[in-house]
Amino acid sequence: MMTRRSPHRDALRLLYIFVKGAEPLDAPHPSGAVAILRGEAKLHAYDFWIRNPDYLAEELLDLFVATNNQRFLDEVGDIFASEEPDIRRIPMIRYRFGAYERLDDTLALLKSRDLVTIVGTKTADRVAEWDFLVMRRAYDLTTAIEAEFPVLGWYRRRAELVHEVAAGRSGSALKKRQYEQADYAETELGGVIPPIADRVQARLVALMRNI
Repeated sequence: MMTRRSPHRDALRLLYIFVKGAEPLDAPHPSGAVAILRGEAKLHAYDFWIRNPDYLAEELLDLFVATNNQRFLDEVGDIFASEEPDIRRIPMIRYRFGAYERLDDTLALLKSRDLVTIVGTKTADRVAEWDFLVMRRAYDLTTAIEAEFPVLGWYRRRAELVHEVAAGRSGSALKKRQYEQADYAETELGGVIPPIADRVQARLVALMRNI
């Protein structure tokens, strides 16, 4: 069983990615934006980890091994205890530059509400990168959503965790990191990136035995 899709559910997930993943702007922007998420690659990398909890869990186990911080191990335990790799997984295909899905309709929904504005960085005669300007009202909306529907705080907590895993790296660096997973890298172009839940859960059990 996987998460049921809807345009508004997808928009909510991306909204939290923007709110938690964007960098504050140093100065006010003419559009009224207060933060920016740089690059479509970064957006897709964040989205991949939220949509594939087993791949995120693998990153958290790596962080546990590197830091011996019990919190990372606990987060992975919670992911599997809640059966997230089954019930929250939203598959993504492998495209030329990694996990990908057309987000035009979802982004249009956010843009129509004046929550996000998309701007292009040009080099010569083409757009080299799309950046996403995040409005103050996007932050206000997430606060209002959680006040009325506390259960949706899951999206905030998950976006915060993904942001911590990303550790300030660029979109290309995050894609490179994701490609280090053989299951991800060996997926044929246009194919669905397969789950790795069984392997990650076995690794979790082994690490817990050694504590």
